[in-house]
Amino acid sequence: MCIRARPSPFRRPSASQANLATASTAPAAPRTLEQELDAIQQARSATITVGTTVRQHNGAGGMGRMLDVETPVTVDFPVGDGRAYVQATPVTLRAGSVGSDFPTSSQFGGGPAAANAQQQGAVGAPGSQNASGVGVAVGYQLSGLKLDLGVTPFGFRYQNVVGGARFDGEVANEDGPRLSYGVEASRRAVTDTVLSYAGVRDSRTGESWGGVTATGGRLRGGLNYDGYGFYGSLGWHSLNGHNVQSNSRLSAGAGFYTQLIREPNRSLTTGLDLTVFGYDKNLGYYTVGSGGYFSPQRFVALSVPLAWAERQGRFSYQVKGAIGVQHIKQDAVNYFSDPVRQAQAQAIAAAYGTQASYAGQSKTGIGYGLALAAEYQLAPKWFLGGNFSIDNARDYRQYKGGVYVRYALESQTGPVPMPVPPFASPYASE
Repeated sequence: MCIRARPSPFRRPSASQANLATASTAPAAPRTLEQELDAIQQARSATITVGTTVRQHNGAGGMGRMLDVETPVTVDFPVGDGRAYVQATPVTLRAGSVGSDFPTSSQFGGGPAAANAQQQGAVGAPGSQNASGVGVAVGYQLSGLKLDLGVTPFGFRYQNVVGGARFDGEVANEDGPRLSYGVEASRRAVTDTVLSYAGVRDSRTGESWGGVTATGGRLRGGLNYDGYGFYGSLGWHSLNGHNVQSNSRLSAGAGFYTQLIREPNRSLTTGLDLTVFGYDKNLGYYTVGSGGYFSPQRFVALSVPLAWAERQGRFSYQVKGAIGVQHIKQDAVNYFSDPVRQAQAQAIAAAYGTQASYAGQSKTGIGYGLALAAEYQLAPKWFLGGNFSIDNARDYRQYKGGVYVRYALESQTGPVPMPVPPFASPYASE
């Protein structure tokens, strides 16, 4: 039995991803007692994992643009009947500089008043919006229980305590489907932009804001038959940041999966997935009080996911994809929630022939995603892995990639894991 590259409990896969990833393969051949004891010893081995993840999406400079480079270092070791880990993650964020023209610079920080002062030469430009720091976390896992506690990177403008508790279980039924269930409570960083993740400052006014977290819970359930099943989830979260308006999110998901191939060394799974969520307020912009995170009032996506996993000798890989239809609705929103400040902003914007508000939108289009992951056992104690993904599950196209090396203190002589657990940022958003 081989130690698996454990995904950080900070990362929360969607309902469809979780079911496609955990659908079991065909049972392996029986092992001898000596093989069982050896497998237990290997499974109890401590591991050290070092890697780098990169995430990038386009957007306006200094605002929606994002380059996120993270290098998590994780030490994972047995404690009692479970496993614990300690983790340190250097993080570097780059958003570039806010444009100097009035229409663009008025959408950041102090808004039209600050942009007007900039145009008049009274103040300089807001400058580059970047951040860097080191985050830390600890965690413990025992059977279906997962606990974690950490802090967003020291060095960011704002630090937030994050973490969560999750329990997953299953009720066996010899004469029918297995009932799976899960409950989770968490507080997580919202990592869409430098504003929402780290916090930013408008040097024209001296105002700082951002560093948003989502606090709440989620319930999951499923009926798992031999080779197929159904699942659903329901969640609610409160979103809060520093000098950012409060917000709330309601989410739900449901779906069906079926295993077209289920063999010890390869599997093919597909199904149908429905994802629905909505926010109370549209805070997806960058003036003071906004959160800089994707927050539509209605998001509905219906997709057909497909996952193929295979291992050959010391090599294991997985290809996951999904395509479907998604609908997004966002309310119109003013630059500022304060009526006095908004009136001033509107008057100044009108003098430049612009508006101090964002128009609402409602659009329907094609949603897609593709994810590749692979791992190779270089030597009895050494593993090399990597992954890449692309999707448009928000209002932009996003790319992610990562590479890692894992060292196990005990030699790993069993089969490599299948499917490959993706290596990702410990702060990856939902």
